[in-house]
Amino acid sequence: MQNPEDLESLYRMDLEVGKVVENWKVRDDISLKAFGPESKFAQMTPEQTLLGVSHNALFRIDPRLAGNKLVDSQYQQYVSKNQFSALATTEAGFIAVASEKGDIRLFDRVGIRAKVTLPALGEAITGLDVSADGRWILATCSTYLLLIDVLIKDGKYEGQLGFQKSFGKDVKPRPRRLQLKFDLRHARLIY
Repeated sequence: MQNPEDLESLYRMDLEVGKVVENWKVRDDISLKAFGPESKFAQMTPEQTLLGVSHNALFRIDPRLAGNKLVDSQYQQYVSKNQFSALATTEAGFIAVASEKGDIRLFDRVGIRAKVTLPALGEAITGLDVSADGRWILATCSTYLLLIDVLIKDGKYEGQLGFQKSFGKDVKPRPRRLQLKFDLRHARLIY
């Protein structure tokens, strides 16, 4: 868990005892914006590492390291201020990272540049999830949801995911915008 007043650290709580048992300092110069499991369902396995994002970096956190817990060899920092806000992983360990600018970056692993950047639609993304197989991304904005199919449907890489290969020049996926529309008689979901 994280203390909103100490964004450089994570805390491990023992639920049986009901108290914090470890403090993991990520790194003094990094404010952790979001963190999550290395792969979907990893929290149900013996896997001990986590992934984290700061405003402009994606990295691995290993609580077994002495001192700072950031794995330097698996740290990708961008020069520009990307304002990363959320991350999610697939069962295979592919990573989606969203930003306050509204764009989503797709990675096949930590420590490299994104394979694909899905352009922003205008609003900040506050939450993100990915289906276990990696085909669907669900992004939460303040007034709507975005559902994105990242399966490459034609061309040289047909049948692969945007996490693995780049989309063709003019073939980026089109997000479906899911939003409640209110009228006087009832509310309905439109997209």
